[in-house]
Amino acid sequence: MRQHGFLGSDTREQRLIEQTRNGNRDAFECLIEPYVKLLFNYISSRVNDVYDANDIIQNTMLSIWQSIGSYKYESSFKTWAFTIARRRLADFYRKSKKHESLPLTDFENTPVAKNNLDESLDRMDIDNALQHLSSSENELVQLIFQSGLSYSEISTVLEIPIGTIKSRMSSIKSKLRILLSQEG
Repeated sequence: MRQHGFLGSDTREQRLIEQTRNGNRDAFECLIEPYVKLLFNYISSRVNDVYDANDIIQNTMLSIWQSIGSYKYESSFKTWAFTIARRRLADFYRKSKKHESLPLTDFENTPVAKNNLDESLDRMDIDNALQHLSSSENELVQLIFQSGLSYSEISTVLEIPIGTIKSRMSSIKSKLRILLSQEG
């Protein structure tokens, strides 16, 4: 098997990619499995309806399967998959013309520690502060803190320079600091 620039040497993921390119659905399931939950969480944070999120994740998986032959190892597979998910989200909004402000995540379904009122109140303060961020700011926070993408990976997914991401995150942190201090 040939070596690829981004990953440098043969890895389990590369073998799964090659097997998927040859039509092996089991290899595809193994390849995508570590990312499905992250992708779904990202998608569901960008839409308000779980049915829409399910449709978009299915379209994302189908797009990854159909376009695996075009994956060139120029970025990590994870970054490439998130780029496809972001494009499927854009397709969804173009088709539905639902341009409303989107929440970062569904905090109502986030488990809260039992008998820990302070932690619960802190979570409510954070939820309230996040509601004051724009959709693009929420997306950036989601990609970093919930999806675990690096600034470099986000740069690829969002197609913006790393410096812009750092600047935006600095601004977001300042905004959240002010909002959280106002919450008490």
